Amino acid sequence: MEKKSKKKEGILKKEISRRDFIKTTALGVVGLTVGSGHFVPFTYGAEPPFKLGMIQEYTVGATAYGYWLGKVAKAAVAKLNTEGGIAGRKIELIDYDTKVNPAWAASMFKKLILEDKVDMIMGSVHSGVQMACFPIAQQYKIPYFGGGAMTAGFTGKDANPYYIRIHTHAQMQAAAAWKWGFDNLGKKWTFLVADYAWGHSLAQEFGSRIKAAGGKAQDIFAPQNASDFVPFLQKVDPDTEVLFTAFLGAPALGVMRQSVELGLHKRLQRFTVMCCTEGIGQEEVGKESAGAYYLEYSPRFFDQVPKNLQAFEKAYRNACGVTDEGKDGNNPKNTSCASHMWTMWEVPYMIKQAVEQTGWKDSNKNVDFIKAVCNQKIKANPWSPQGDLIMREEDHQGFHDHYISKVEPDLKLKVIERIPKEKLIYEASVDLRNKL
Repeated sequence: MEKKSKKKEGILKKEISRRDFIKTTALGVVGLTVGSGHFVPFTYGAEPPFKLGMIQEYTVGATAYGYWLGKVAKAAVAKLNTEGGIAGRKIELIDYDTKVNPAWAASMFKKLILEDKVDMIMGSVHSGVQMACFPIAQQYKIPYFGGGAMTAGFTGKDANPYYIRIHTHAQMQAAAAWKWGFDNLGKKWTFLVADYAWGHSLAQEFGSRIKAAGGKAQDIFAPQNASDFVPFLQKVDPDTEVLFTAFLGAPALGVMRQSVELGLHKRLQRFTVMCCTEGIGQEEVGKESAGAYYLEYSPRFFDQVPKNLQAFEKAYRNACGVTDEGKDGNNPKNTSCASHMWTMWEVPYMIKQAVEQTGWKDSNKNVDFIKAVCNQKIKANPWSPQGDLIMREEDHQGFHDHYISKVEPDLKLKVIERIPKEKLIYEASVDLRNKL
């Protein structure tokens, strides 16, 4: 377990200014190294701290995600505490490792509620972990903000009235990328994806749209831990124009490299989502990735960030110790999870805004809090560096811009298309407004 140690108007009333944020962030960065524990002091009164619980994948499985989402969350809390915390209460962050074990994670989630007495909980990119925590969140009526799980049903058929998701998922990813890919890469697609829920959902969401538009979609499923992809790649239809792959970590590198070894890159386009190699530098992915297309949710390279967001992005990266190349400032071999980690920067800010807007003091106003946070329409600002964020109350889902990037010969990810959030807003399949 780790513990880290002026009230402002709600977001609908007043936005923090760019100048004030960059000024205070610069002071913090000059006076400390994020994570050192020495921050610009703020004198707090006698009120108890606001306890924010967190679970992340620190030691098993998706450890790059755990490292970066945890690092960013701690930086966000440190910064908020220099500015008066939440409604004048210092934020105390209490976090646990999920071990990518749903049963263990659920026990830690419950421990946060019953023993640590946290007010709210956030974190985890693992769908199984989040699903295991859903009934506990509902049982104890505690707001839970997801960290990056991509299962579409979490704000759909499996929606929980106490769960809030501010980031993309498989359905939104398909809405963002299929049309661009169909128009620019080809109309005959093969989906070679991991043989479990996430891979299947991507193949279904993309494939159904491709076929509805008159295209062709072939599905090939392989084990997530596969290392030899040749038997699967040999099944790719000869007339395929776009090969879409979805595996995590080492298998994602394997399928990319082996597609080149078989010469498939010479006759078709390769497309994937950033989830597959998030936290892995393109130099490690290898030269075989050159020419491939990725769907990003926030650009890894600073110079690919839209000009109107760069001041916000720079302050955010400085506070979190991230370089312009998307690397860890203390370890250039460590590549950031830029498309996912921004959630843990923005969630604490959203909590602050909703708490102060509703006058929340304790769990008696959790329903008011959830309604407020799920109605937020956040304009790009230093706490929303990835751009505008629109929350929807019906399903507690957030909408933000996406980016299609191409791996250049120098292995840099170059943004070639920005997909605005307005194009991604689909009809809600559930209405949670009367279920709290």
